[in-house]
Amino acid sequence: MDSAAPAFSPLARFGDEASARLAAALLESAGIITRVHGESLGPYRLTVGNMAVTEIWVHPDEIDDAAELLTAAEIEHVLNPEVRGGAVADPGNLPMRLLALVTLAVVAAAVIRALMRVF
Repeated sequence: MDSAAPAFSPLARFGDEASARLAAALLESAGIITRVHGESLGPYRLTVGNMAVTEIWVHPDEIDDAAELLTAAEIEHVLNPEVRGGAVADPGNLPMRLLALVTLAVVAAAVIRALMRVF
């Protein structure tokens, strides 16, 4: 291993390889050297759930410039929290949470209605 090779740091996480490659191409076109890492890139491509996550890594000296480029391209939501300036609240999977809440409300209403018929 070449000791003069620069270390890279994670910049952004994407849900699929294609999006990560497009963002990496954007950064490369600006002269920022990137590395793309993820389970979906190996010989046994795993593209389900968290195994589909693909990361872009850049040299630590270029993180700020790369983050500015992704922000200008309006894809700053993929930046790592450390790059964004600290911890960011993770909303989780908001649509699924809302669906679960609505489903729970419908089931609760059905149970209450059935109990009212009994009594």
